[in-house]
Amino acid sequence: MTEQFNINQFNCSISGMGQTLIWAHGSTGSIQSEDAIGLYAWHRFPKKLQLIRYDAVGHGLSSAGKCVEDYLWPELANDMISIATHLSAPSELILGGQSMGSVTSLYAALKYPEKVKGLILMNPPTAWDARAAQVDIYPKMAKAARIFGGKGLARINAKHWGKMLPSWLINGHEHSVLGTLDGLKLMTRQTLDRLFRAAALNDLPNKQHIATLTMPTLILAWEGDKAHPIETAIELHKILPHSTLHIAHSIDDVNEWPKLISEFCLNNDNNGKER
Repeated sequence: MTEQFNINQFNCSISGMGQTLIWAHGSTGSIQSEDAIGLYAWHRFPKKLQLIRYDAVGHGLSSAGKCVEDYLWPELANDMISIATHLSAPSELILGGQSMGSVTSLYAALKYPEKVKGLILMNPPTAWDARAAQVDIYPKMAKAARIFGGKGLARINAKHWGKMLPSWLINGHEHSVLGTLDGLKLMTRQTLDRLFRAAALNDLPNKQHIATLTMPTLILAWEGDKAHPIETAIELHKILPHSTLHIAHSIDDVNEWPKLISEFCLNNDNNGKER
């Protein structure tokens, strides 16, 4: 895919100048849905740093993938690095993302370690044995997507927030939490079918491979989310030799995350070493 890469296929947002953070959203999300919930406070991200955000293939305003393989996490990692390269980002990057975006960043760091000086892994999803135990869920999700489409799934999900997100997070962002569904509403039946079929094939990288990553890593997770269990975050913290883990137990904890992300990027703007 890299050889045929077309930056015009991707909806991108660029702000600031300097050390670059390239950020990837979660599955069925988008730039728009992240802005709608307001959790990330990107408008307060330091202007002395460059922030690159983009809609992943088939998400938001980016073009749809042509097959299931385009939605596999290692392929999304290729897209991430290609976007940075085509936008003339510095040779050394900080990569980060939420859920699917966090794994995209991991795969990109493994494939291009010389390009990555820091990682931010927010809400890493189910992984390894836990993911294998729920693999049968994804074909059912793909079937539902073919029947209801993005708008239909958004309506269904809006009625079942309690099973999807921590109650304290819903209460803390009750006026904006529905914004997380904005990305889903834009997705076609075909795209969602391919995305969920790919989800059945996706998993985090091998633990031994992850252990080879030596760049500073910030891991953020919240308690009470079955799709993003803190066990994944805790295990990643054990594996990654230079990682810091923050687990949120309340809305006040989550509200600190934008500051933690900014400080991490500022502190690692020094040839890949923490100041």
